[in-house]
Amino acid sequence: MLKQRTALQPLTAQHQPTLNRRALALAVHFAAAGLLAVPQLSQPAMAQSTQQQTRHYDIASGPVSSVINRFAAEAGVFISGAGELGEGRQSPGLQGQYRVDEGLERLLAGTGLTAARQGDGSYRLGEQATDVELSLMEVTGSRFSSQALPVTYFGGQVATGGRLGLLGNMDIMDTPFNITSYTSELIESQQARSIADLTDNDPSIQISTRGRGTNTGGDTFQIRGFTLFNSDISLNGLYGVMPLNTISMETVERVEIIKGPNTLLGGVSPGGRVGGAINIVPKRASDTPLTKISAVYQSDSQLGTHIDTGRRFGESSQLGVRFNGVFREGDTAVDGQSSTLGVASLGLDYQEDNYRLSADLGYQKDRTDAGSGFGSGLQLRQGVEVPSAPDASKQTAQSWEEIENEDTYAAIQGEYDLSSNWTFYGGLGGRNNTRYNLRTNHALIDAPSPLASYPVYYPDYVDTMSATSGIRGLVTTGDITHNFNINVSKLREEGGYLYESSDVSLSSLHRVGVIALPDQFELSRDIPKSFERELTSIAAANVVGLFDEQLLITLGARHQNVKIENFDTESGSRTSLYDESAIAPAVGITVKPTDNISIYGNYIEGLDLGYTAPATAENVGETFPPSKTQQLEAGVKLDLGNFGGSVSAFEIRQPSTITLPGSTDGAFISTQDGEQRNRGVEINVFGQPTSTLKLLGGIAYLQPTLTETQDGVNDGNQAPGISRWLGNISVEWDASISGLSLNSSVVSSSSQYIDASNAQEIPGWTRWDIGAGYQFDDQPIIVRANVNNLLGKNYWESAGGSGGRLRLSEPRSVVLSATMEF
Repeated sequence: MLKQRTALQPLTAQHQPTLNRRALALAVHFAAAGLLAVPQLSQPAMAQSTQQQTRHYDIASGPVSSVINRFAAEAGVFISGAGELGEGRQSPGLQGQYRVDEGLERLLAGTGLTAARQGDGSYRLGEQATDVELSLMEVTGSRFSSQALPVTYFGGQVATGGRLGLLGNMDIMDTPFNITSYTSELIESQQARSIADLTDNDPSIQISTRGRGTNTGGDTFQIRGFTLFNSDISLNGLYGVMPLNTISMETVERVEIIKGPNTLLGGVSPGGRVGGAINIVPKRASDTPLTKISAVYQSDSQLGTHIDTGRRFGESSQLGVRFNGVFREGDTAVDGQSSTLGVASLGLDYQEDNYRLSADLGYQKDRTDAGSGFGSGLQLRQGVEVPSAPDASKQTAQSWEEIENEDTYAAIQGEYDLSSNWTFYGGLGGRNNTRYNLRTNHALIDAPSPLASYPVYYPDYVDTMSATSGIRGLVTTGDITHNFNINVSKLREEGGYLYESSDVSLSSLHRVGVIALPDQFELSRDIPKSFERELTSIAAANVVGLFDEQLLITLGARHQNVKIENFDTESGSRTSLYDESAIAPAVGITVKPTDNISIYGNYIEGLDLGYTAPATAENVGETFPPSKTQQLEAGVKLDLGNFGGSVSAFEIRQPSTITLPGSTDGAFISTQDGEQRNRGVEINVFGQPTSTLKLLGGIAYLQPTLTETQDGVNDGNQAPGISRWLGNISVEWDASISGLSLNSSVVSSSSQYIDASNAQEIPGWTRWDIGAGYQFDDQPIIVRANVNNLLGKNYWESAGGSGGRLRLSEPRSVVLSATMEF
């Protein structure tokens, strides 16, 4: 029986709004009020307030006892044990803005001491237990937890480690792959709206489309030159849970990025993408009670609020509850355009000595009116000269255009310690997404600027269920350690879509004509099912530690099965069936000659969803196994304690499709026999090289070469839509004025070809963003201001895709916020 979903109704004057703003706003406020109303179990209100406040510190390094005493005086808390335990130990000091728990963690880094919060709100220093080091190579009973966050690196913008799929959390110096984990501190400082904004800090990632900006359409990334959609992003390693097109950053604690193919680590993603992986770590309640309320303003007249509150309950604080609610509405920086966003998320976790559970429930709905225009892409007919970019602040969409996404998602995950060295884990989650898309497509068909435009009605839905389970453990044979992991996973998706288009209208690129909403669009028509997808896999891996784990060898493989059924949207009958499997191996080596240098290399494969010959081919319906993308990589990582970086070089080979002559004139055979080869070098830096300066960014050089093309016509050409050079640097400076911090970032991209023949090219561009934050000394209030695209440049941000689609930059915009902690 055909499953159908009713398309969302357009939010015009003739239709009832689908987003009940008042109900959502009340739900956000009542949920927060409910948490606030729960009485505190163990800590006086005054002590809580003191510990929640973020203060600016400038404490020089020195003996632990004197440094801790000064910190206690400035923070307004009592800390015992520094005198008897601090003798002979040195503290690195503290510079920057921190809460009490965060500041103590920094002050005691490398001292062998920890600070435990007491029932009355004071702290007591103690010896750090040596058997609870959270490293993958030291799997010690229940302390090795995939749900435990690796600590932040000096400067607070990135973490010291991240999740590598079935391998769990690993330190960046131990892993044989290139990973980066961005923190919520960086998200808040830069006031990032979506993951696309955050990944502007990474030179290995190029943005194709931005879903939370003025150009809409969902976040799309190029990692090492290969496309990754927002739908391929995982939640704590579980695919198919996060919102499909964009992810609200208010709900996110960490954004972890693995660069390069990674089928062994996480399996085939829902979209079968091979250039890298992005994982979201959601917010959890900490030991310190938290309540933050933010008021936000964005250009041109958007106003919003964000509530973030968390508590732990129980005699041992076993139960954690974290709620985030967001509502934002108003006009954007583009003339005639407005947007609305509503978000509610709840994160729960429960911890006992031998098991840990967590759950995430969320709802997100965002809508942009007059929200597409050139943001959905300007197609350029072959031979037409690339035009200069129009004014990004001017309206190019019709007033009736709307894009709306609604997501509901949930996930539950847990782990149980079978013994001191073996842990069983698993997770289950799912998401329902419905997208309503009423837009105009544009194509530049001749010079100087005849623009062909036609309306499109394109609603769709995707329902996903995902599950994973496995066991990991430590086996020691003499001086050799083995960290084993066996994992199984399964993902099921069902989706459907409608597509209707109307007549073409001609106008000009710099003066888009007015087009009426076509009467023939059936805006209330049900969305029929068009595909079912099932991805199942089993994987095994072993990380071998030699020479006191100065040499780590990672070995593993994943068997992946891909099953896809396609259905006729009119009759509901199955039109094709694809059921293929393949094995993807991986080998990695990490050598640590010193504590602050790590040399690594890997060979790893990625699998896509395979290829089926189209209906126009002579071999229609012929299916091919999931194609293998192969990567060779080598690099060096450096950790100086407060400043670090890496240099890596890689080669990735990905199969592609070509057409061959058929048995008769005009016929062709479509086969998977082409190839694209990407070679590159990446340099990354991060940390806090001085007491007042934080740095983050790098540079990447890429050679995306077409090596096997149709009849060799384009062999040696640069792959379209990919820049050879990408660079960015973000600088944050704690000014001499107490509580004031300034930040600035520069993002630069070289030119991109539009087509495989390299006949059309968009120029390179550079964007400059600035910002500032101020923490009041006597009040728990932080105000922030950020200006994006400070110079107001208009440029084509990305190119590529079918027929060469150009994406327009975003205009200059201002974001202001004020956040108060209680």
